[in-house]
Amino acid sequence: MTSRRSFYKNKTVLVVDDSDQIRSYFKSMLLLIGFDDVTLARDAEMALSNCRRIPFDFILCDFHLGVGRDGYQLFEVLRTEQLLKAECCFLVVSAERQRQAVYGIVEYQPDDYLLKPFSYAELERRITRAYHIKQALKLAYQAIQQREYNDAVQACDHVVAHRSKYALHASRLKAELLVRLERFAEAEHLYHWALTVRDFAWARLGLAVIYGYQGRSDEAEAALQLLSGQAETRIEALDWLTRLYISQQKPAAALAAVEQVAKTSPRNYLRQHVLATLAVIDNRKDLAVQVHQRLLTAARYSMYDTADNMLNFARALLEQAKDQEPKGRAETMRRLDTFLTTIKKRFHPASYEHDRLVVDARIAMLEGKTKEALQLLEYSEQLSLEKHLSPASMLDRARAYFEAGNLAMCDHYMGALSALTQDDNLYCSAINLMMQHEQKKHQQLRQQLMESNAAGMQAYGSGDFSMAIDYFRTALESMPANVNIALNLLQALSMRQTLNGDLKALAQHCVSLITAGQLPADQQKRYQVILGHLDL
Repeated sequence: MTSRRSFYKNKTVLVVDDSDQIRSYFKSMLLLIGFDDVTLARDAEMALSNCRRIPFDFILCDFHLGVGRDGYQLFEVLRTEQLLKAECCFLVVSAERQRQAVYGIVEYQPDDYLLKPFSYAELERRITRAYHIKQALKLAYQAIQQREYNDAVQACDHVVAHRSKYALHASRLKAELLVRLERFAEAEHLYHWALTVRDFAWARLGLAVIYGYQGRSDEAEAALQLLSGQAETRIEALDWLTRLYISQQKPAAALAAVEQVAKTSPRNYLRQHVLATLAVIDNRKDLAVQVHQRLLTAARYSMYDTADNMLNFARALLEQAKDQEPKGRAETMRRLDTFLTTIKKRFHPASYEHDRLVVDARIAMLEGKTKEALQLLEYSEQLSLEKHLSPASMLDRARAYFEAGNLAMCDHYMGALSALTQDDNLYCSAINLMMQHEQKKHQQLRQQLMESNAAGMQAYGSGDFSMAIDYFRTALESMPANVNIALNLLQALSMRQTLNGDLKALAQHCVSLITAGQLPADQQKRYQVILGHLDL
């Protein structure tokens, strides 16, 4: 065994545990192993503060850290903020057995999991193994951190060419890099070779992933279904099965797959978000509300604990309310109103007001307050200048503008959302499917609107003004804030000799819409002529 004192003397290590006794126990063992520089942290916030000052070589972190972030949430923040140097070894310590990732080592999973209790000898063995693997693949991980994947492949080849004892680790990493580089034939060959060495779960899962990317859907589905039945590969196989079904435009099948895995990992924020997204696509809006409500708790203390996460629950309630009968809708709207008041208790309004106004605008639209909704959207645009908008926020804006009849702004935000969700992962694939679903729904509504408007114009041209009113009213119900349809309806109403109370109220509603909206300049004269024929 390598001399402990010389090997670890100049290495830095951080221990994160909420127990004073266990931190002291860890420190004693690490000093015996040979570390001179041991830093202790009692919680995730203290650990983050230390990591912003010191680039540690090792981090030993307990999974449960009491109140606040847990060990894996800390790891996510460190990875996102790039506070882990490429060769840092991050080990999760837990009294519960944790599952090592089978596929995805390119994504910087924790290097190892230590199950309590463990001996001094076991701690040294696991630290040493993790360190040697990271050192052997140091150049590859540095290249990955810089997103230089071709250089990372070459670094892996160098390890293999020198017959390192870590050649198999390098081959596994290389195969994932080849998949990322879309060099599928090379990756497939490498996975088949690995299976001649041993029946590695990561190699079988890697082949299934490749089949999916290559469009070999039947082979991919069969392999993933088999792997989803095995404990070691169940979670990742179901994730990839979900992605496969999404790529095949099968939202119900994708929902069934992710629903299984979401039960196993209720604290995985992005996976739960995918579940909620697919639930909306499959018209299970009640399930989407339940999931987003769970995420309010699951996100606490994590990097996802944001006002946007809380607004996602509000958006889910709003989508639910749209399909409900009046009594159920009123109850949901009261629940929504009560919830919106709680957000400002946790977040400063300046950080989310631009998004909150969009939710308020959609509520106003649902309540028939079109003028107010348009004003709220306009104010939201002013506040959102130079603000970062999340995918959920952009989708909400696209929906709001479609409901308001501003198709140009709806298309603008759909385009921006498409550009924002280009990453190759489960979350982005679900958002893209949602976007396609919304676009298809919007296209159908636009078609219905065009047909109703065209039928109204034909009825108007033939002198059947009552029929024209009915068609234009139907079109306006599809897009309640469309000023052009409102103008057509107002013109048809103006041809009636007298208007009863309901029709007069409808005419006044059209006038309010046109006044609040932006009528094209070439239609202003027509509008004034129509007003001259009406006695409102």
